[in-house]
Amino acid sequence: MSRTLLHSRAMHATDVYAADRVAALLETLVNMPSVTGDEGAIVDWIMGRLRGRPGGELLRSGNSVVWRPVPSAPGRPLLVLAGHVDTVPPQGNERARIDDGKLFGLGSTDMKSGDAVMLSLLEGVDPSACRFDVAYVFYDAEEGPSANNGLRRLLHEMQWLRSATLAILLEPTDLKVELGCNGVINAEVTVRGKTAHSARPWLGVNAVARAVKWLGEITRFEPRPVTFAGGEFVETLQVTTLRAGRARNIVPDELVANLNYRFTPDRSLVEAERALRAMVPPEFDCVIVDSAPPGKAYGDHPEVRGFVERFGAKVAGKQGWTDVAQFTEAGVPAFNYGPGIPELCHQAAEYCPIANLETACRQLAEFIGREGA
Repeated sequence: MSRTLLHSRAMHATDVYAADRVAALLETLVNMPSVTGDEGAIVDWIMGRLRGRPGGELLRSGNSVVWRPVPSAPGRPLLVLAGHVDTVPPQGNERARIDDGKLFGLGSTDMKSGDAVMLSLLEGVDPSACRFDVAYVFYDAEEGPSANNGLRRLLHEMQWLRSATLAILLEPTDLKVELGCNGVINAEVTVRGKTAHSARPWLGVNAVARAVKWLGEITRFEPRPVTFAGGEFVETLQVTTLRAGRARNIVPDELVANLNYRFTPDRSLVEAERALRAMVPPEFDCVIVDSAPPGKAYGDHPEVRGFVERFGAKVAGKQGWTDVAQFTEAGVPAFNYGPGIPELCHQAAEYCPIANLETACRQLAEFIGREGA
């Protein structure tokens, strides 16, 4: 397909959503580096692509960009489609490649595939023919600490986003409707000892030896499945980093373990923190370094039910944390739906099935259009 055809904005909707066309757009996005903190170039490119598009306005905040229809139609509800543009660091997968109907490359599944679908919808859907006012949100810094998350900033700066009837996060779901999301806590547990020369260890206290029994117990944490609001979620706890020791000939006086706790939406952040602290011996220090609340599961919301029934979508709980949590905390019903494969997130061999791109485009276009009512 020629670049002229790829970038044409006068194409009929059926061409805009064609699998090879959306795949070419995804390839362009994947080949544009946008590791968290370095999203400027990809946001500039999105701005350039959308600048001058009729029927709406572009708003920029840092390395996030929002397109919304202007003027809004009186009485028409607001729908937000959202996707982050940043990726985790590369693992030798910086360049896109296509093989056996799959597009491989950094961010191909998480979640530039969702961004490609959003851009295709923005260019293919006539705002005047929609049953919603549709705002498209491309935001930065999702893969880093929650305090820097671009959607958090946008929800504060653009209060009108909080008035949305519904938000759809195009996170990878393999075309399933994934409700809510687990919450997450990262806690650093410090076990203290006393230094000594390793030739005379009886003069010190080995922090590693103090921690061994507890580490053996905590690393055997059994995942806990919970069915909640129509989806299954799984509580997990993992030791994700471990550091100890000052030198090869010194008894270590400190061991620090990071606990990554994923808790289900039936628990509040306060309840989850209490449960996590109960798993740490009182003589060890436990400091919460990062946390995010779970996303509320809106399985009974009429628009969510309508989407599921119309397309026969499978329903599941979202195991990873997503910005559904930020929307639901702001009072906006939301769910996850996207073309990427959730099990491939952050893997070197991540890919998106090319056929999923077209299916996601067509289903969302139908849902947005008046005939979707």
